Amino acid sequence: MDFTPPKPPRLRPRAPTTPPPPPPVASVAASSEPDPAPHEAPPIVVVPEEKGIIRRRFTKSVKWEGLLSSLFVHILLLIVATIWVVSVSTDARDPNSFVTGAGGGRQGAATTQHAVRPQGPKTLSKSVTRIASKSPEALIALPNAGDNAHSLLAGSAAAMSKGFGGGIGGGSGLTKGVGIGGKSFVGKPVMGMRINATRIAVYLDCSWSMIPFLDGAEKQIKQQFPNADVFRYFGIFTRVENGEVMGSTMNKKFDQDTVEQIYQQRKGRHTDPQWTNPNKLSSTGRGIFNMRDAQFRIGGVGAWTDYMMGQHYDALVIFSDFEDGIQQWRGVKGARSQLVFDADLKGGDNRTAAEKAWEGRWRTQFAKGPDGKAPKLYLFTTEMDPQPLWKECAEISGGEIKKVVLGKKGF
Repeated sequence: MDFTPPKPPRLRPRAPTTPPPPPPVASVAASSEPDPAPHEAPPIVVVPEEKGIIRRRFTKSVKWEGLLSSLFVHILLLIVATIWVVSVSTDARDPNSFVTGAGGGRQGAATTQHAVRPQGPKTLSKSVTRIASKSPEALIALPNAGDNAHSLLAGSAAAMSKGFGGGIGGGSGLTKGVGIGGKSFVGKPVMGMRINATRIAVYLDCSWSMIPFLDGAEKQIKQQFPNADVFRYFGIFTRVENGEVMGSTMNKKFDQDTVEQIYQQRKGRHTDPQWTNPNKLSSTGRGIFNMRDAQFRIGGVGAWTDYMMGQHYDALVIFSDFEDGIQQWRGVKGARSQLVFDADLKGGDNRTAAEKAWEGRWRTQFAKGPDGKAPKLYLFTTEMDPQPLWKECAEISGGEIKKVVLGKKGF
């Protein structure tokens, strides 16, 4: 009998007591490579549905940006075009297209660089009032404009030119005018004469021979100059004593009869004249009337002109028959003043240089009229020619002289 010994139990191998051999070089090199950076995300694989969504968002963004860019460019172009049009239209205006300073008369009418036509209604009145002139070539027709037309005409009269020009024009008969540039205005026709002004003061001779014409004359003036200050005083006297115009100094007594005294002496044969109505004056005119009315009654048109030529009016207008002229006396102690000059009488002038100084002062002041530093002088006469001093002052001031013949019933 065979005896087979039992197999020993199978034991687990022991762990090696020696370190394992090093790995091959290739594996060591591969294991030494750095791991991928933790922040780097793996590539995204876009599926077809996600590609469509992204394309639509991108197209929408591009459309809005294009629209906004287009709007910005068009607005910028519109602003540039507007600035260009305004600058071109402004530069195209001709600053010399306004009326230049010129005198009146048919040959001395105001000259223009370009024709200036008032913009407004062609017809402003239903009837026409006519006055006649002794001038063989003058036929004057003045429209009787309504109140609404007055405001339109008054507005257009404010237009002024600042150009400087020259020229002297003379018409036939008594119509004369001088223009020497300076500040000039768009003239307005009044009783056949063009008055270049906006603010005027008027002297109406309210002696008895002139009373039938005063209302008509004032109406004609007010049609063109609604804000005119109209003064009415007796006669057309200019009286000078010892070289001083009567009425130019307040509260002074004179040896020679004043205009007020002459009126009182003649009052018994006639009705009272029509004196100044202060309610029709502007605030400036009322201030002058309240302060100087007594002096104007003393010296008449002489005192009125002596004071008014220094006030802020563009023109002084005198309407008279000029039958009362310029007279000057020299005071003699213990005796009545002696007449040394009468502009309406032929004869010598016995005045001294000092006694004539007031005339030089008038000429110097009115010579500033063409430059706008003094008012221009406009004279309307219905009978006699104005005395030489009046003519000279009107001409050098840039004003006019007009002789008109009125009917027995006035205008």
